[in-house]
Amino acid sequence: MAKVKTMGQAIVVVSEVKLEDIKKIQKYRPEALVLKGGEDNKEEIFRIGIGDGKINTYGASFCEETRDDEKLATITMTTNYNGDDIKGFIADELGGALTNLGKLEKTLPAVLDSIDKERTAIMEGITIA
Repeated sequence: MAKVKTMGQAIVVVSEVKLEDIKKIQKYRPEALVLKGGEDNKEEIFRIGIGDGKINTYGASFCEETRDDEKLATITMTTNYNGDDIKGFIADELGGALTNLGKLEKTLPAVLDSIDKERTAIMEGITIA
């Protein structure tokens, strides 16, 4: 599950997945970035993507990465909350989104592995003359 860090008015959501990996999945298997539910399991309830750096009930749009060697996808936001219970505030405001993000993050390593294997097989079949 993604981690949340806060300092002052900043809230940073740090994914378990690299920004480049999200880009790769978005290119080759965009449907893998969609969490579905509902009665027939066809209703889109949450989506991960690359964009403007926002997270809400319906999706997470990553636009930055951590500065360390891991290069994990991040979203940086600010808040006007000035109360004493910032953890409670974040849990109330982002809890559902973080739960859905975590569900999708668990599935992505297998998707990446599948993409890499297919790409390798394709490349092995290419002859340069």
